[in-house]
Amino acid sequence: MANFAFGSKYFIFSKFSSIPKTSKIEQDRADLIKEFNDFNEFSDADELKAFNDLGKYLDSNEHKNLYNKIEKEKTAEEGKIKLFENQKKSKKFQSFFKFKASQKLADFTKISKSEDLESYEELKEIVNSANFANDKNKLTKEKTSIHNKEKQFEKLEKNKAVKKYLSAGENDKVEKTSEVVEFEKLTKEIESGQFKERKDFVNNKLAEIEKQEKEYKLLSKSKPIKFYFKFKDSTKYKDFVSFKNSKELADYIELEKYLASSEHKELLAGLSESEAAEKAKIKEHEDFKSSKKYKWYLELKDSSKFNSLKKWKVVFEDDFTGGKLDTDKWMTRYYWGDKLMNGAYALDQDKAFPTDGANIETQGTLKIMTKRESIEGKKWQLPFGFVPQKFDFTTGLVSTAKSYRLKYGKVEAKIKVNYAKPVNYNFWMASEKNLPHVDILKLDKKKTKINVGNVYGDISKKDSLEKKMAEFSGLDVSQDFFIYTLIWTKDKLIWKINEVVVNEQTHGIPHEEMYLVFSSSITGKTDGSGLPASMEIDWVRCYQEG
Repeated sequence: MANFAFGSKYFIFSKFSSIPKTSKIEQDRADLIKEFNDFNEFSDADELKAFNDLGKYLDSNEHKNLYNKIEKEKTAEEGKIKLFENQKKSKKFQSFFKFKASQKLADFTKISKSEDLESYEELKEIVNSANFANDKNKLTKEKTSIHNKEKQFEKLEKNKAVKKYLSAGENDKVEKTSEVVEFEKLTKEIESGQFKERKDFVNNKLAEIEKQEKEYKLLSKSKPIKFYFKFKDSTKYKDFVSFKNSKELADYIELEKYLASSEHKELLAGLSESEAAEKAKIKEHEDFKSSKKYKWYLELKDSSKFNSLKKWKVVFEDDFTGGKLDTDKWMTRYYWGDKLMNGAYALDQDKAFPTDGANIETQGTLKIMTKRESIEGKKWQLPFGFVPQKFDFTTGLVSTAKSYRLKYGKVEAKIKVNYAKPVNYNFWMASEKNLPHVDILKLDKKKTKINVGNVYGDISKKDSLEKKMAEFSGLDVSQDFFIYTLIWTKDKLIWKINEVVVNEQTHGIPHEEMYLVFSSSITGKTDGSGLPASMEIDWVRCYQEG
């Protein structure tokens, strides 16, 4: 079992198994939330309301007076309802409507109407046509012919006989060689407007053909076009189209319209006066009353099982699944650096510069990477302020200072540390003036020693600063994700690791809004041999009572 000593503020986890596994906690939470949602859904469900109304009706004189009415028609209507409900719940129909509402089908439909697909189809027909290839071949040959004539013209210009002929005076008798004759012929042709016009036409037409080929190749390799044809040829899509056009689905839709129509409702209202209908209502009531779902509902109705979910309401969360950092929620620099100089900076004791987002990775989780690399940045040094400096290491941070702050409530995050000494890993909260400051996770000595606590007082008066810290050891937090929790009330701060209380404090309780920060840093000596290292956040949530 874990050993705790709140008085000395030092705790020892004697075994790794002394706290619940994160996976079990999350599964238990997910199961509880699902059951809670199911309970609320059932509490508001039409079937429960109908059951309660039916119970009242079955105790009434109206029910006794209408007990002997039309059983046969009611049975037929109930058969239609049962058929529809069975179809609706069947795997075939559920799969169809799930596929119909899928994002992939929506993407496919969107692409099918896109200009890119239209252009692709047009270009495909053009580029793959015999005329296109013939035109390109003819124009290429003609371009080569034009080029050869120009090249021959340039060669003849340099010919001795041609030069001699061109430089001779009117009275000089110079032999008109075959080269001169050929030169004069080429000169007349090349300098003609028809030659230049044809040359421009050939070049422009070939450029147009090459442009069409390039556009076609780019489109054919594009993800949307490739996805479109792959999806179109998929078995699932073909099955979807086949079922969409089937009589079975048409009958289902027609039945759905009928069951929602006034004709059906009016008929049921009339049949409700029948003896058979009344008997069916009695059975319906008894069946529902003895059903597992209703017994489950009664068992939970007045229980305290969901008290924790009712107590805490999520007011801020991020699970980092969007593929990139949500900059509406997170900033990637210290709050005061952003506020005073619109830039990132390092603290005086930092050996690693917190880059403005360059060391943040989001691929299903948020990773703050600490690396060995040279960089120039600014460091806060009293009394000088922000001073330029070279750093041998880089790291990162994310903060909600500009987007979200809370006052009292519960804060928790699921974190895993890829440990490397002497990197510090921190999950903390700060106020507008930095103090008060609460450490929810502070790992700076070794991977099995964690500090939590808070610092408070007037930051401008060193003598007024107070610190209440606690340390616990024996738990290697690099082996798995762990859930770190802070519960903050007006009178107390409670720290938990995987729902096990590791510290409680009643002194220096913050009473002002605070924001969240995840950060890594290097403050001790290091050669960087353990780098890169990372702090990985799977999710973070903030709750308030209500």
